[in-house]
Amino acid sequence: MYKISVLLLLLCLCLSLCSCASIPSQSKVAASDPDNAGVSRIVKSDIDEVIEYHQHAVIRDLKLLMVKLYKRNPSDRHDYEIRSIEASVDLVFARVHDKHYPQWNSLRGTDIVRIALDGAYQGNDRVLPFIVGLRKMLMASYNNHTEFYFLTNIDQQKLYNSARNIEISAWMLAERRDLDGELLLLSDSLSGSQRNLSYQRLIGRMIATQDNLAEIVSHKTGRLIKMVVINAASMIFLPI
Repeated sequence: MYKISVLLLLLCLCLSLCSCASIPSQSKVAASDPDNAGVSRIVKSDIDEVIEYHQHAVIRDLKLLMVKLYKRNPSDRHDYEIRSIEASVDLVFARVHDKHYPQWNSLRGTDIVRIALDGAYQGNDRVLPFIVGLRKMLMASYNNHTEFYFLTNIDQQKLYNSARNIEISAWMLAERRDLDGELLLLSDSLSGSQRNLSYQRLIGRMIATQDNLAEIVSHKTGRLIKMVVINAASMIFLPI
């Protein structure tokens, strides 16, 4: 009788967790480290844990990119007078990706990236919309889920397209200038004897994360990825 009760309890737990699989979690801002998933691992397949690992990794790298951009562009931070860079970035990533910024809530992530690197943008912080836009675009590539179970759908084409959009965003970051010919945001330094390519390496890792997961999901589902040759200079983002 005791064994039956335990089995029924586990079954109810599994059904309860699975029932949430098709609904984006609003209490979490990104997938947790899979090693700390706890009891929820009971109803996760290996591929679910792989997906969560990739989302956790790409959002972690995006957070690091924001820290680096603020350090490289200290005068562009909107809250530099009231908190440290790390506290400012932590606050952004503690919030749900598509809320707390009403001026951008109705826009796609790639549209927000465009705003950040538009010479006509009047805001005093370009890093914030650049990162908020990338984060919103990346989360859309995961269908805005932060938990993944057997029934959670994910599209390999969206993941692939998001990687190409990161490439375009990186090109814009490196090339967009104001009327005086100055870069709108500083990142990698290519001049002088000390070349700093850490931004390029970090962004490259984010691209690889999304491409790698797209291939894994494609192989798992048997659905092919439509490869696209992009011209970053055209600044035409792919749909997510």
